[in-house]
Order: sequence, then C-alpha cells, then structure tokens
Amino acid sequence: MTLDDRARRAAREFRAAVDDMERSIPERQSFEHFDRFQRRRVRNQRFSAAIVAAIIAIAAIALVNRALSNTEVRVPAVPPGQGGLILFAESGPKFGLAHWFTVRPDGTDLTDLHVTATCAVWFPDGSKILITNDGAVEEGARLRPAVINPDGSHLRPLDETRNPNLELGCGDVSPDGTRITLEGFGVAGHHELDGIYSIRASDGGGLVRVLDGPVEPPEYSPDGTRVAFKNVVGNVNLPGAGALFVMNADGAGVVRVTPPGYVYDAPAWSPDGRWIVFQRRYRQLFIVHPDGTDLLRVPMSLPAGSDVRDPTWSPDGSMILFSVTGGDHSGIFAVRVDGTGLHQITAVTYPQTPDWGRAAG
Repeated sequence: MTLDDRARRAAREFRAAVDDMERSIPERQSFEHFDRFQRRRVRNQRFSAAIVAAIIAIAAIALVNRALSNTEVRVPAVPPGQGGLILFAESGPKFGLAHWFTVRPDGTDLTDLHVTATCAVWFPDGSKILITNDGAVEEGARLRPAVINPDGSHLRPLDETRNPNLELGCGDVSPDGTRITLEGFGVAGHHELDGIYSIRASDGGGLVRVLDGPVEPPEYSPDGTRVAFKNVVGNVNLPGAGALFVMNADGAGVVRVTPPGYVYDAPAWSPDGRWIVFQRRYRQLFIVHPDGTDLLRVPMSLPAGSDVRDPTWSPDGSMILFSVTGGDHSGIFAVRVDGTGLHQITAVTYPQTPDWGRAAG
C-alpha cells in the first residue's frame, strides 16, 4: 500500500469516527465541543476512536506532505547507470565571471576546476570539456572556444578561425566529437555575421555558417543529424522569451517547434532523441517532441521564491538536471520526467548551466 493510500484510508477512518461521535451526542453539539473537551482533557471513552483515527490521519498526511514537499535537500543514492560527473558553474559577487566545478551525481567529490568561462559543456565521451576562452579576450583576442581536461588542466585554444569581426561563443560538440556547433556574432556593428556556425573540434578551423541571424546556443541531437536552438520570433513582449526551433545540422529544414514566447533558455535533447526539455518560465520546465507534439509540463513544486533554469538530461535519460536560484535551497537539482524524485545534488548560491557528462573511457 502506498503512502497516498494510507493517508486516504486514515482520512476515511477519521471521518467515520467523527460521524459516529456526532450521532452519540445531542444535535446542537458540534465538533467544536469535541475540540473543547479534548483541550480540557476529559477522557470520554466515546471519543477515543476518533482521537486515535485523527492522530493516524494527521501523521499520514504529514508523511505525504513531506514526501511531496520539494524542499527536501537530502541526496539519495545514485540510480543504477547514473555515473559520470556533473559540470556546473557558480557566478555572482564572489566569482564574477562563471567559475566552473565538477561534482559526482551523489553530491560528493566537489572539485574546483579553477576555470572561468561564459560556457562549458562535456565532450560526448566525457574525455574533455569545451569552454569559451574568455581569458584570451581579456588579452585582446576575439572570443573563440577552447578545450580543457576534466580536471581543468591543459587549456588548448580552438582559434583557427581568423575573421577579426566574428566572435564564436557557446555551443555543443557533435556525438562523434569531430565538429562543434556554436553561436557566432559580429563585433563593432557587424550584425550581418550573427548566426549559427560549425567548426572542427580539433583546431577550430573549417568554419561553416549554417544559419543567419541572432540566435542562442545550439545543441546537437544525439545522432548528430539535427540541431535545436532558441530564437526570438514575432511580437513577443516578454523579455528573453523566444521559440524552440529544430533544423538539420547543415542548416536546412528549419522548423519552429513551440509557439513564440514559450522558451526562456537554451533547449536540451534527451539521450534517445525523443524529447527536448526547456525552461518556459522561471518556475516551469517543459518537454516536447522534436516535431512539436506532446508539449508537457514537468509537474514539480519548488520551494517558495525559487526559480529554475538551464535544464539538461542525465546520461540515461531518466532524470532532468537543472539549476535553482532564490529561496532557501539554491543549487543543482535533479528530478524525474514525471516530477517525482526531486532532490538537491549540491548547494550553490548562484548556480549556472549544469551538464551531466558520461564517464570517460
């Protein structure tokens, strides 16, 4: 019998006991009399069954509320197959530019990579991390990606693209590890260069522009044939709101998946390619099929005053990983697609863009 079943049965027993009690006293008396008698500690045998049932009901309801309360921060055991490391950033007054860490899915082995970058994501095999090389910009170079080891060491710039008017920002690595899709934007008013680009993962060369216009960071589908991205379209009055799009990796076949104004964050594909998760509003995560069908909200309730952002998936697709800001429980959280199993992995005051990578090798 589930906790919900026990709570419902206890509630029925409580109501039946109260009905019996009220039939045994004058009609003009009410449940308020029982409450008053109880406070005066009048031990009347007629009321004992109701008291016991009430205690059971209250205890069961408390257990249900605790189970459904999403303020729990205890970290459960990692489900089978949920290995690898979680990459995430902390920003805010302490760090300024995003400062990157890794942590195990059970919340242990928190490691400071001593790397600052706007964005960072795992290579599909977990052997390396793709970052934006913001440090080079401070030295006068244009923004380009770079690669680091999982421990933050051996930064290697991917800077073979030489266009001085183009900066290459956040993006994703193809499943076979050979190409990178990323956002590009022009400097000094060169907005005609805005768009989605593709480069070699080996050195940053082989630049190909696959889509024109300002967009947010794209992500490869698990089979590498398609790319998902957010773009602002239409007359949307909500700042930061856009629509989810999917296209072929070469830029052909662009399709809008959600209505305008539905998407606030860069989307993420499930490992089987059947779903895309995104943040709709600050407290809402949604999933949708790449063809736009079955647009569904992830049914979870978060602590008061908190917002959710940056959703992505566990390597086996059973959990959605995301950051929570505000309230009393800021940090990196995970939840099942059906809204159950919500738990905090690690506490972070200003969390940013987690990415759950596979174990290398």
